[in-house]
Amino acid sequence: MSARDLGDRLHRILLRAYPPGFRARHGKEMLRVFRRQVTEARSRGGPPGVLRLWAALLVDTARNALAARWTAWRNTSRSSGPGGRFPGPGGRFPRSGGGVGGMLEDLRYALRSLRKSPGFTVVAILTLALGIGANTAIFSVVDAVLLRPLPYPEPEELVLVWGRMDQRGVTEFPHSPPDFRDYQRHSTRFEGLASVITFPQPLDGQDGEPEQVNVGGVSWNFFDVLGISPALGRDFRAEDGVPGESIPGQAPGFSPPSVAILSHALWQQRYGGDPEVIGRRIDLGGNPVTVVGVLPAAFELHLPPSVASAQDADVWTAMRIDPEQAPRGNVFLTVVGRLEEGATLEQARADMERVAAHQREIYAGWENAGFGLDVVPLQEHLTRAVRPVLWALMGAVAFVLLIACANVANLLLVRATTREREMAIRSAMGGSRRRLVRQMLLESGVLAAGGALLGLMVARAGIQVLLVLRPEELPRIDGVSMDGSVLLFTVAAAAGAALVFGAAPALQGSTLEPAEALRDRAGTGESGRGRRLRNSVVVAEVALSLVLLIGTGLMVRSFIRLQQVDPGFRAENVLTFDLNLPQPRYPLPADRARMNARLQERLRALPGVEEASAAIPLPLSGVQMNGRYGDPEALSNPDRYRQADYRGVLPGYFEALGTRLLEGRTFTAADQADSTNVVVVDEKLARTLWPDEAAVGRRFLVRVVSPEPQWVEVVGVVEHQRHQSLAAEGRETVYYTDRFIGSGGFLTWALRTSVPPLSLVDAVRREVQALDARLPLARVRAMESYVDDAKAPTRFALLLIGVFGVMALVLAAVGLYGVLAYAVRQRTAEIGVRMAFGAESGSILRMVVARGLALSGAGVVLGLGASLVLTRLIAGMLVGVAPTDPVTFAGISVLFLAVAVTACWIPARRATRVDPAMALREE
Repeated sequence: MSARDLGDRLHRILLRAYPPGFRARHGKEMLRVFRRQVTEARSRGGPPGVLRLWAALLVDTARNALAARWTAWRNTSRSSGPGGRFPGPGGRFPRSGGGVGGMLEDLRYALRSLRKSPGFTVVAILTLALGIGANTAIFSVVDAVLLRPLPYPEPEELVLVWGRMDQRGVTEFPHSPPDFRDYQRHSTRFEGLASVITFPQPLDGQDGEPEQVNVGGVSWNFFDVLGISPALGRDFRAEDGVPGESIPGQAPGFSPPSVAILSHALWQQRYGGDPEVIGRRIDLGGNPVTVVGVLPAAFELHLPPSVASAQDADVWTAMRIDPEQAPRGNVFLTVVGRLEEGATLEQARADMERVAAHQREIYAGWENAGFGLDVVPLQEHLTRAVRPVLWALMGAVAFVLLIACANVANLLLVRATTREREMAIRSAMGGSRRRLVRQMLLESGVLAAGGALLGLMVARAGIQVLLVLRPEELPRIDGVSMDGSVLLFTVAAAAGAALVFGAAPALQGSTLEPAEALRDRAGTGESGRGRRLRNSVVVAEVALSLVLLIGTGLMVRSFIRLQQVDPGFRAENVLTFDLNLPQPRYPLPADRARMNARLQERLRALPGVEEASAAIPLPLSGVQMNGRYGDPEALSNPDRYRQADYRGVLPGYFEALGTRLLEGRTFTAADQADSTNVVVVDEKLARTLWPDEAAVGRRFLVRVVSPEPQWVEVVGVVEHQRHQSLAAEGRETVYYTDRFIGSGGFLTWALRTSVPPLSLVDAVRREVQALDARLPLARVRAMESYVDDAKAPTRFALLLIGVFGVMALVLAAVGLYGVLAYAVRQRTAEIGVRMAFGAESGSILRMVVARGLALSGAGVVLGLGASLVLTRLIAGMLVGVAPTDPVTFAGISVLFLAVAVTACWIPARRATRVDPAMALREE
């Protein structure tokens, strides 16, 4: 069935909410309008746009259909007079019960019936509240992160442009200023292309203490491409991006910015919301810049966390870069584009592939690397890493709701059995089967409504817990709220739940023949039909619960493996902080090297500090630096180059982080001053280039910033560090002194301590400011927090799936217990007869337990089969564990059967205490 056919069928189902006459007059036209709206919604907003259309359609149908039926009922009442509530001729009730009046009458009856069974009503509503509330809480996160459009005009037009090197296995990398200039010149399917990079800088001046802020360096048209206008002042202009005079030590082609736009938060916090800030000169990274605007309070930068430009900025500057002088090998710009009106994603990709072909013709070295350009929707890329996790959680919590529905369905089946005589009498007196079904479905609807109302409170509390547990990698999580779409989902979940748990009891209660129901059924025990329905529901509960529990078991084993991963460093008792030396005050590499050496000496002398060093960047910090390396044959065959992580470090770095030296030596102060290019490599790179030989003293080629290869010599080999994540081993690593590329302006310091790391923060700040009072410390934290953040996504998924698994286990055990307890109660006479004829209590106990285990066993078999398929969906969330891990499957199955035995034991023990004489007398 095509998507259009499915949509038409669902739309026709919705139209049935309107009166028949209304459908006959307007149904075809409404279907034509609906098809046109779907086409427009899909072209403008993709699948999220279609979902929003369906949400609006559900609300409109609920409102308009009710009004149409009310009007039709009033017209009918005026023409035929009152009726339907009293018996007609011959004492029979009218069969229709139609219209709003009949429905209201049935609703009142449903409320009275549920009030007479408060225990049943409370248990059913609480069970549903847990299922609906958990679903609402998770959906609120899914809606905010995945479904809600980005807060920019026409967000579906925004894309990211990435470079790739197919033959070198590089799928995404940023761009150099000359590349960006070429893309702007030669692309034709974009309304605009803009570039951005964020980085830390000290903000100095007379408006407060020096502080480190995030600076967004952007092309002058960046906010225009996003469709954002400043709330105060003006946007950047083309002349703001014209290169000026460079300062000593500045990279070729780069000029310091001259104008800036403040974030709304910084404007309020540092400048008190003063509108006179426009035109004021501030000191940013040692450079004076003029404030020309303030961004709206609601503006946020939404870029994937995997890129260096992902952090939001406090200050935005218009970059001034001369692409004719900037090196093409210096790739650091993230490129954001807006498609031109009417352009499709496929057309944009073809356009950029044409541009890539032009680049390959000009730069022959890229032809061998298979250079290409990819165009990816911004929202899709932003949520790519978390999308599988969130949909897996959504699926898990949907299982919880289904299990809750199964429990309530079993309660209703039991209730329908006890009401068979009532239903038979109503049927015998003229009640139609359709009205009896409606009556019981209305009772289910009332229960679902109560569960939804209470579930909203459960969801609100759940959302607060989710916000506390959230990992940093979860984008847009701050936008989670109980808005209209979430409330609409709650209504839909409640309605769906009512149909799921109410359908079987309603059909069972309405299909029994009056004569059969009115016969004296004493001593007959359970009816075969009712027993089969209840057993089927329990088997489904067990199967669903087992799938969730196996998922939980896999996540537990995965987290245990993650805890056992050796990251290649010892994170305990390490204090870290960022320090950025402004280029105007430290223009030359030698100036920065002297400052770093003096600071390192003072920090090493602090009581409680065992070693002090610095790097750019630290492992697991979210910042990546990579380049290429190769053996001597790479000079003639560029395909022999491989990708590696690169780290610039000061002497003592490996000792500060506790990384083991395996061969040779680490860096010394002499390496900082020596002109020889020496490096330390990790064991993975050493095994790759020299698998059976010693690496120390060997030379190989590197290409880092300069497009030209450089020879370096290995002086040491250290153990492999996991830089990107704990879950993946990561690439090989080359360590060099910060002098190697002339950097060192920005470094992250690491101090190994013999005391609690954070207790040294004030002492460290005094030492820094003793050398330069205008240098602020930034991002002060213990190294262990980096490791905790790396574990956070797995821990987040584990906790939630674990909670859902426990809920499912408890609900399934309660459902199994309820079915067996009811069976024992219904078979009291049979059990009494068996015991009167000499049956021992042990045989009665085995009979009841065997029935429970038979149901559990059938559910376990079905659950194992479903798990073999469904656990593959969470394969990307697992670390060191296969999605079909036999140990987990077997262990969870045994655990579940043990819980099932416990659930069966209680009603079985009750059965053995039946007094035969009392049971026979009651029957």
